[in-house]
Formats: sequence, C-alpha cells, structure tokens
Amino acid sequence: MKIINNAYEELKWRGMVYDSMEGVESLLASEKVTVYNGFDASGDSLHIGHLVPLLALARLQRFGHHPIALAGGGTSMIGDPSGKSVERNLLSQDVVESNVKSIKEQLSHFLDFESKKNPARVINNADWLMELNLVEFLRDIGKHFTVNYMLSKDSVKNRIEREEGISYTEFSYMLLQSYDFLHLHENENCVLQTGGSDQWGNITAGADLVRKVTGKPAYGLVYPLITKSDGTK
Repeated sequence: MKIINNAYEELKWRGMVYDSMEGVESLLASEKVTVYNGFDASGDSLHIGHLVPLLALARLQRFGHHPIALAGGGTSMIGDPSGKSVERNLLSQDVVESNVKSIKEQLSHFLDFESKKNPARVINNADWLMELNLVEFLRDIGKHFTVNYMLSKDSVKNRIEREEGISYTEFSYMLLQSYDFLHLHENENCVLQTGGSDQWGNITAGADLVRKVTGKPAYGLVYPLITKSDGTK
C-alpha cells in the first residue's frame, strides 16, 4: 500500500492534479502554506463543478495547510470568460451579495471553520475590489500586463475566435483575479492559488503578478474539470 507523505502526493494519487507550476510539489511537502480557491458567486448555490476544488481544499486542510475560500463578490459582477462561449448576464450587487451569503453557508459542509490549528476562512473579494481607484489600478497593476500576454491565454483567445468576441468588461477579468492573488499574498501570506483547469491562464497570470510586484514566489495548481459527455462544463 502506498504511503502518502504530503498533500500533493494525496491529490496526485486521487487523480486530482491536472497541472501545477514548478515548485508546487516541493512547497506542499516542506511547508504548511496558505492556499486559496475562488468560488464564483453568479449563482446562489455551489454546483457539481465546485466539487473537486472543494474536496481538494479539504484535503489540503487535513494535511495542515491553511485554506481560504474566496467568494467572488466583486469578480462575479464582471463575469469570467473562461470556458464561456458568450458573455454572461451582468448581475446586480444585491443579487451577488445574496449569492455570497448562500455559498458561505454551504462551504461549512466541506471545510473545518472551527479548527484550532488551521481553520478555514471565507473572504469576499468585494471587500477590496469595490474600493479600487480605476486610475491607480491601471497605473499600478495594468502596467504589468501586455495585451499580447492576455491574448495568448485560452480564456481570451477562444472567445476572440468566435463571432461574438469578448467585451472589455470580461477582458479585464484576468487583471482582477490576478489582483486578488496579490492582495491575498500581501495581506494573508497566501502563496498558492488553486482552481479548475480552465483557470490555468488566470492563475498563472496572478502568480506572475505577485512575483513582479513583490519579488517573491507564488504558485498555481489546477484540477481536472467535471464535464458533460461532449466535454463542456
């Protein structure tokens, strides 16, 4: 019987690692780190697509890591283009806030918020994204992203190739998710972001931003998607 020594080996053994940035395996084997996974708040309930990230976050917590479930109260008002063929309908702030409240309650069925050693936490990115100054954001964050870099990401490239195209609203989503990682790195000492494999472009962009701004390493790990028989989410 295989002896599991760390969280990465556990996730790998269970077939839950789709891809990871260099250094993730040694990081999880040598340190107890803060890790976050974002949860979209465009609906009022978690769904089957959240299952693998939730189970993985719970596994990471059991191995002593510090999990953050990031509720997308801010980013859900923009809409993530990843894996979407058309733009989502924009939601009001009241609807998104109600959805975040519902999701928080459901997360407690998977994560341990009462742990004495490494309690899980729910943080809402609306707390900082809704306070951003546009000019400062474009000057301090936007300067680290080239349009060529953003166009190379599948979440953007796939939409541009379609007749509908992509709006500037959704095009900017990558910057906001990347800023989330930077904010959590600077304020919560978070060094690892996880998500579904369709988030690879956004996650690596966030890790790149952290490294450019702070000079410190940041990492990403993605899980296989649960898909329909035709391969779509």
